[in-house]
Amino acid sequence: MAELKTRLLSAAKYTVIFKTSSQMLSILGTVLLVRLISEHDYGVYSLFYSIISQFALFASFGLVNTLQRYIPEYYANGEFIIAHRLYRMASMIRLLSNILLLCMILLFWDSLSPLLKIEAYKNYFILFSFILVFHFQWGLMETCLSSYFLHQYTQTMASLFTLLKLIGYCFVLFTDKILWAVLVVELIAYAVLFTGLQIVYRNKIPVDAGKLNSFSAQERKRLVRYAFFYNFNDAGSSILAPDFDNFIIAMYMNPIAVGAYAFCQRITKMLQHMFPVTYLIEVIRPAFFSLGLDAGQAQRTLMFQLLIKITYITTIPLFIGVVLLGQDMIELFFGGKFIEYSPVLSTIFFVAVLNAFQTPLGLAAMLKERADIMLYSKIFAFYNIAADILLIPVLGIWGAVLATGTATLGKNLFVWFFVRREASFSGMTGFFTALIAFWTITGAFIWGLDRFFELNSLGQFVTGSLLISFGFLLQFRMGLFTKNESGILQSAFSKYAYLRPALKFLKV
Repeated sequence: MAELKTRLLSAAKYTVIFKTSSQMLSILGTVLLVRLISEHDYGVYSLFYSIISQFALFASFGLVNTLQRYIPEYYANGEFIIAHRLYRMASMIRLLSNILLLCMILLFWDSLSPLLKIEAYKNYFILFSFILVFHFQWGLMETCLSSYFLHQYTQTMASLFTLLKLIGYCFVLFTDKILWAVLVVELIAYAVLFTGLQIVYRNKIPVDAGKLNSFSAQERKRLVRYAFFYNFNDAGSSILAPDFDNFIIAMYMNPIAVGAYAFCQRITKMLQHMFPVTYLIEVIRPAFFSLGLDAGQAQRTLMFQLLIKITYITTIPLFIGVVLLGQDMIELFFGGKFIEYSPVLSTIFFVAVLNAFQTPLGLAAMLKERADIMLYSKIFAFYNIAADILLIPVLGIWGAVLATGTATLGKNLFVWFFVRREASFSGMTGFFTALIAFWTITGAFIWGLDRFFELNSLGQFVTGSLLISFGFLLQFRMGLFTKNESGILQSAFSKYAYLRPALKFLKV
């Protein structure tokens, strides 16, 4: 346990250090990308990347979730041989299935592309196909490295990846074929990233260690059952993802509308990456499974509620910032591109707030190995398809927001019902009441202050950001954590004496 805690703290430290730089570089890259590409080409670019999530509809095989669930367990037990075999098997299946699907798309390109209004972009898609293959192989590799808490390497490579893209985008300024150049830059960055992670995997993980050389019949059955359920679960998740909406929007509207919707979703995703649980998910997931296997129900509920609180003390302030400062942010950083869709951005982020509990909920469900419940919850994917088809022709982008938002919330509530004993919200009424009241008052004060002084966009953004940051620190003074929750946090940071004054000030 002591060794696990040390590795966990080390992983968290490196994640914070390198992921912070990676996120900052990613934000700069997004700003530059949106400014570089026309609204139409940004819509095409978004459609291409939407294909990544939709591949799970046809060939997920539950690979990522199976690795996320069992690789940490095998590593914790010292069984590296079978862990390596599981990774190799997953990697090969994913590679072959991706190649097959890409060939099918190209074979039927003349029939499919007119539906999405991208007939002239076949050569661009061929180039993007290599990016797609690297993306999926990278995801499997990163799962293994994160499960062994090698975050100093994964996060360093992620920072290098975003830096390479940012530098490449600067050279794009000197070419006429901007979208083509952007895809070339991203392909080079992916190739460097995957090569670097392969080197780390070969040198840092003892793939020949362990007592077991092969899977027992019972273990194979366990793996296959889990992967089988998550194969269909991933298919449903791909339909519930906002990326699926892009295809329906393209069919009924145009690539510019796709670009606007994708822009709002991308800003939301960038801000979601600032959620602590999302930010540290590569550390939290293996730790949650390593610690949760031997924990009782009460301890699992405590872990779940702590993750919920950590999520919402960040989510709600960010929502206030998006509502009050969204237009100013788009004007200042994105040159006003898509600024007329700022109400859509605020609504999409509100939906993200409602569904922010899905990450801790998913961990609780995976720990109980309730892949069947996760699968059955995807009945809401059929609702999302029907709602998209009915609402987008009438309401445009707003139809996609309404359809996907309600479908995702319904799915999460369905899963929660079956794991509500471990994922219990009992005793959290006071926490949510205090937090919502505090930020309602704070938001009203900031809104009134901006209207009274009639500040310009820069003034409103700077003033609002400073006040929200001050409010973020002040909210901790309300004693949001219970004694047991504070004990867990204090124990986690006990090694770092310099943090004790800050924890004391925040009443943690």
